Amino acid sequence: MPKPKPTPQARTLAEALRVARKATKLAATEVADKLAWSQSTISRIETCLRAASAEEVSALLAVYQVTGERREALLSLARVSEPWWFADAAIQKETLAQYEKEATKIVAFGTTLVPDLLRTPSYARAVGASGAVLGQKRFVAYIDEAVLRRQVGGPRVMTNQLRHLIALAELPTVELRVIPFAAGAYPGGDYVLLEFGPARPLVYLKHRGTGLFLHRPGDVAPYVQSTMDTIALDPARSVRLIESVVEARAQRGDLLRQ
Repeated sequence: MPKPKPTPQARTLAEALRVARKATKLAATEVADKLAWSQSTISRIETCLRAASAEEVSALLAVYQVTGERREALLSLARVSEPWWFADAAIQKETLAQYEKEATKIVAFGTTLVPDLLRTPSYARAVGASGAVLGQKRFVAYIDEAVLRRQVGGPRVMTNQLRHLIALAELPTVELRVIPFAAGAYPGGDYVLLEFGPARPLVYLKHRGTGLFLHRPGDVAPYVQSTMDTIALDPARSVRLIESVVEARAQRGDLLRQ
């Protein structure tokens, strides 16, 4: 039986503790000496190979001089077992990036914006996010037609983004599926499904600078069993639709306008 992946809470806590130690400029050996722990204990906690108890987290935070709301937020991660919202966007972003590196397959749904990993730098700056693990694993993206036609960052930025999607679709590891207006209403929302081979999958729901990780089988199942394939265009027709949007923009002279 494959070893289960660390829960998102444990992963986020481990990264937060590593960041807190780095901020103090303390080496793991120094922290271990202060607490009379072994260096391997510090290392295993920070790499999520060992779960840290609330008491251990409290001791570490005392060494790192983390107090107030920040301390309480991190302590709560050592206690919580349910899906949770965590307000520290930077650490949660790092947690997601780590999961993306480890995943064998990523399925992204973009109903309002182009999924993070498919964005050009200019488009990413316009919406304040970016990412890059394409080409290293299988990536499937379902994009609503409205996303293709919504102006983000100006005409030139948007046209370049659409051309970028067309280029990415040529990668053997990338599959783009457009959900056309003709498909009608469907259960929407922007989220990322991360699969890890035989290990259990995770779902990340993004919302205004923070997000929610789901890892319990019952919570993840509806996303794994998505029926988007039945309403989305196949990859070839999806690319043709994107190309038609680019052509329409060119005819309107969008490339001549900022």
